[in-house]
Amino acid sequence: MELFKGIDSKEEIYNKIRESFNIKNVIIGNLMFGDNIPVIFIQFNDLNNLEKYWKEFNSFITAEYLMKIKNDFSKWNSYVFYLTENTVKKPLKYEVENNKFSTRKIVIESISQVVDDNMIKSILSEHIINDNIEFNVENQNIESFSKNAIINEALKSISFNKSNEIKEENLLKVLNHLEKTLSDEN
Repeated sequence: MELFKGIDSKEEIYNKIRESFNIKNVIIGNLMFGDNIPVIFIQFNDLNNLEKYWKEFNSFITAEYLMKIKNDFSKWNSYVFYLTENTVKKPLKYEVENNKFSTRKIVIESISQVVDDNMIKSILSEHIINDNIEFNVENQNIESFSKNAIINEALKSISFNKSNEIKEENLLKVLNHLEKTLSDEN
């Protein structure tokens, strides 16, 4: 079963995006991962257009596409991937990715090839599905914990009162028992 299914590029939303924004490419689809997750990949013609229009595009996609979705889960779990051939300055990338309005936004830099199924699968795998994470855990032999006999005996000898108001009283009893035991040893 294919996890990502793009919507038909003949849909009206594609024409509206092309008319409204100076873009190189846009792909809109749904990731079936637990439920339907709308995912949009947008590549502006250059970095200046990304910087100028990412907010406007986000508002546009929210009003023209996401608001028409009936499922609340899908509305609130939607992603926009801003793809660029260039490296994005850290302040801009931070602003885009930390913007809380409507969608989760992720900037993917240095995309020079055409966005194809393999690239989409790789991006979704890394940023949403996380099935590319490898765990290399070594079992480390840890020395067993040894109890201190004096402390253990002090704790056993005191009947603890479970009331919150008397916690200090319980600790004082243990401390007194420890002091007495240690002074008896000397």
